[in-house]
Amino acid sequence: MTATTSRRFVAWARVLVCALLWAGVGRSQAAYPVRVTDADGRITELTRSPQRIVVLGPALYAYMLVDLGAAARVVGITQSADNPVEVQSATSLGQSLLPDLERIVKLQPDLVLGGTESVHKQLASLSIVTFAGGRSGAGIVSSQDVFALLRQIGQLVDGDTRAADRLIEQTRAEMLAVESKLAGSSRFRVAVLYAGPRGNLFAAGAETPEDELVERSAAKNVFGHLRHHKPVSVEELLRVQPEVILIDQTQLPLLTAQAVLRSVPAMRSGRVFGINAAVHGSSRLGLALRTYAQRIHPQAFAP
Repeated sequence: MTATTSRRFVAWARVLVCALLWAGVGRSQAAYPVRVTDADGRITELTRSPQRIVVLGPALYAYMLVDLGAAARVVGITQSADNPVEVQSATSLGQSLLPDLERIVKLQPDLVLGGTESVHKQLASLSIVTFAGGRSGAGIVSSQDVFALLRQIGQLVDGDTRAADRLIEQTRAEMLAVESKLAGSSRFRVAVLYAGPRGNLFAAGAETPEDELVERSAAKNVFGHLRHHKPVSVEELLRVQPEVILIDQTQLPLLTAQAVLRSVPAMRSGRVFGINAAVHGSSRLGLALRTYAQRIHPQAFAP
């Protein structure tokens, strides 16, 4: 063997060793079985990567799966106008609170995400693996809760949290970029509302993702004295006089149709905006914050 050939062989051997070591690291980080514990101490265990996933709502699970690159594995999902387009071709399973259990069983899912506790018990009796994370009782109340849940979903679908961690860092950077544009902005009074089919109103108070998004948008939540999502009367809305109102885009007509609210500053100035509320607690917090900030402080984003 010549000196040149020997050097080439050593170089090739080093490349091969590095490749094998890298492959070993990948296997060790993406190792099954994985065990994830929810807020109530229930353990979900998977012995292999789930290839057939069912989503029972809310839509935040579907957004997380799409953003983690697992949309193609969603075989069934409950009906919702909020579902991302990437999973809308999956088998429809009816309403989130009353999904079609027979159809779920026929899909032979490796993992079921979301849904109610009663549905989980029925699926568990059929040896179907389920998971619904979030904080016990209060649910998701902050971006930290969202990130924790995203890491759990990543652990279940990928066997490790690498993709989730990259997504979290990207989201944090997006949120910081938005906040940097708002330095010195006036703190407008904002209400984040939801409307029922009869026009009854609900407000996002403190300890909700919406409250954090309002605060990070350099604004004040006029219903920050409430905790979580609470029903509010028309009289309360008239009393707090919001300058900007954000409401789920599908519910906007239910609000604007109420003539009694025309004296509210947000109504008078035309600053009532429909938004995609489904992304508030999802992996798209960066998009949600930008949407809030652009509606509240459009001048900060002017070209």
